[in-house]
Amino acid sequence: MAYNFLILSLFFLLPGTLIFMIRSDLRGAIVVMALCSIPFAFTESLFYPSYWEPKFLFDLADRIGFGLEDFLFVIGLGAFTSTAYAFFLGAHYEALGDVQPGTIVKRYVAVMSTAFALILIVRFLDIEMIYGSFGIMLGVGGFIGLRRKDLIVPGLLGGLLSMFVYSLLSLGFAWIIPGVYNLAWHTEKFLNVFILGIPLEELIYGFASGVAATVFYPYAFYQRFNRKRELKI
Repeated sequence: MAYNFLILSLFFLLPGTLIFMIRSDLRGAIVVMALCSIPFAFTESLFYPSYWEPKFLFDLADRIGFGLEDFLFVIGLGAFTSTAYAFFLGAHYEALGDVQPGTIVKRYVAVMSTAFALILIVRFLDIEMIYGSFGIMLGVGGFIGLRRKDLIVPGLLGGLLSMFVYSLLSLGFAWIIPGVYNLAWHTEKFLNVFILGIPLEELIYGFASGVAATVFYPYAFYQRFNRKRELKI
């Protein structure tokens, strides 16, 4: 059980690294989404220790509310959830015309501000953050889908594909540390439903993060998916 979150975080870096190595056309998106994910590393205190209680390096979660593992985790998660759709279905990004950098920054700030405002609302309403996170990510994804209907199908498929990858990583994690989901997760306080030994909340989280990440990048950075042109590897 020692440093189980570090093991999980390193697992979550693998898919994005693999995609980065295989698909040169997705490297820019991976770098951008990895950077965009970093602010969410500071939200660990919203989940720890109420939802789960893993071991952190230097006990940082108890000291400052988040740990080094959180940065690795969100970077890895952002990298593969944002590109799972493009990678598995052979899509690439195309620019939606000429856009000024300032316009992209404004849209990015607007989406991120909305997400953190919703986090504050969830906290104010005293909703368990693991459930609140589902609503926030799916709500942001749904809003973007209403603004950009061409992203609805990619968002849903990206969510399913991300959940699939998330499940494989979770299964590998449970294989390395048997019983970890019963020991480090407080499942008895939540749904307490397991699929293949993985808490249902984790699978929903994988889907919701996939939906949000798949649509966020093309929306904020004025891109669209194209599956027709030949890919350059």
